[in-house]
Amino acid sequence: MLHAKPVFLSKYCLGLMLACFVSHGAYASSDHHDPAPAKAGTHKGTHKFSNDKDIVLRKNAQSTLYLLSGWGKTEGPYVWYTVSAHFNADQLSPDGKPFNLFSLSGALDCKENHFFFYRTSYMYFDSKTKSLNEVFFKKSKSDVIQITPETIESSVKAIICNE
Repeated sequence: MLHAKPVFLSKYCLGLMLACFVSHGAYASSDHHDPAPAKAGTHKGTHKFSNDKDIVLRKNAQSTLYLLSGWGKTEGPYVWYTVSAHFNADQLSPDGKPFNLFSLSGALDCKENHFFFYRTSYMYFDSKTKSLNEVFFKKSKSDVIQITPETIESSVKAIICNE
């Protein structure tokens, strides 16, 4: 039973972080994307997202959440992607080091409407020296999680599944 607590805590922390983005996030526009994910190909003139640029998913005073470019590699029913958050103030990683960038890499099954995460990364970008360093990472597959409306994963699915 001692092993179950760290697993539960890590899943709880990841879920809590994503929940914070959902509850505090507001859609934001960037110079090359619509403010909210559009359904690609459903109406004449709609924008089809490409995977060569980062896409802003949510933005508020504390952070900006992105779907990083390069998504779309498929393996079986899964489409791989990475969601990243940039914080306006330093946070503390699980080992106590400051970070201001956070990313979760995972895979989504468009047809079955579920996803899982497989890598968590905490990074620190020093704006003075322009250096980026990974301060903590964990690589382990999470349980498969159902996608529900009004979540970050729902927004990601709308983009990467061309809905």
